[in-house]
Amino acid sequence: MVNAYDKLINMKYQSKLLLGLIQKKGPVTRNQIMDATGMKLTTLKRFMQPLLDEGFIIEADMGKSTGGRPPALYDVNPEGFYVIGIDISRTYTETVITNLKMGIIDLHRFESPHDPEDTVNQISLYLEDSLRRLGIAKSFVLGAGIGTVGPLDREKGIILNPANFPSNSWVNVPIRDMFKEKLSLPIVVDNGANTAVLAEHLFGTGKGIDNMSYFQCGVGIRTGAISSGGIVRAINEYEDAFGHMVIDINGELCHCGNRGCIETMCSIPSITKKFKKLLEQRNSSSINEPLDKIDYLYICNAAEQGDKLAKETIVNAATRFGIGLANYINLINPELVVLSGPLIEHSPLFYKTGVEVASKRRYMKNSRVIFSRGGYFKDKAIAVGAAALLVEEILASQDV
Repeated sequence: MVNAYDKLINMKYQSKLLLGLIQKKGPVTRNQIMDATGMKLTTLKRFMQPLLDEGFIIEADMGKSTGGRPPALYDVNPEGFYVIGIDISRTYTETVITNLKMGIIDLHRFESPHDPEDTVNQISLYLEDSLRRLGIAKSFVLGAGIGTVGPLDREKGIILNPANFPSNSWVNVPIRDMFKEKLSLPIVVDNGANTAVLAEHLFGTGKGIDNMSYFQCGVGIRTGAISSGGIVRAINEYEDAFGHMVIDINGELCHCGNRGCIETMCSIPSITKKFKKLLEQRNSSSINEPLDKIDYLYICNAAEQGDKLAKETIVNAATRFGIGLANYINLINPELVVLSGPLIEHSPLFYKTGVEVASKRRYMKNSRVIFSRGGYFKDKAIAVGAAALLVEEILASQDV
């Protein structure tokens, strides 16, 4: 049996172009597709027919009539084909099964990625069980995308040497080949911030916006950007360059070797460390928990409940983040900035302060920048974006 990936990859480039357009714009009429592509009707029919024959697109409904028979509306088949998205981050691993519209069919999440082999095994077992439970044959799965912490060798699918991972075994890990062996599916790998910004750009808050940025604020500060409709890629595939922007030359030593990096002031470990230090120095907080029981969640909740020391810690961190964000906006000039990650999710105060400072400090105050807390996909953006990346790479492939 020919699988879904081979069916699609072997189609003409024009058919794949049409599928991408219908996936993102559908339901649409043939006239709307012709307007968008410049194709003539006979050409359109020729390249649409394989998509209809194989079930990638369907006649979804009838449009409004302007006189005569209502036009047919075409959309991707929401039940015929599926994609897997995997998010391997520092504090959790998440896997989604989506349809071609990036609608989540099933989701599995477990805390702290263990060693690579155990992580791959856990995800593979979940997928095997889930596909069986959902009645989805693997031949209808296009493949899997992985969004993970950089730096990466993206072409070879290798995780190089990520900082602050809970296990020191995540060095030079051939993650793509490990999943290929387990799943027997096509696999693509990219930085998680890149997959997240792709999800928001194509299907979420940034749909229709060609210049936007995404920030994942957690153990580190990870960033992804879309410029002129495409992912901005650094030569070395790093996603944490923003976190290592120096804003205090006399600041605390960072693991990168510099002093005063944003990450030393605004990440989960730095906020937790600074709060505990202040708590020991001042002993003026309403918190009575032992120091070893206090984590960032505790601090975020205490700040929201009015604890002065917790609020001071969060505001100081968010202020410095906002200054760095203003510098970034001055350079990149995005139309939309999505702030996401555990710090944003659990601390409205961090988000509010950071946005206020960035708005006041940015240079071009007349240009409009939209801020979004969490975006459309929230904490699922990396996994969903990884699935979207797999589809995009198939659709961008030339005729074979």
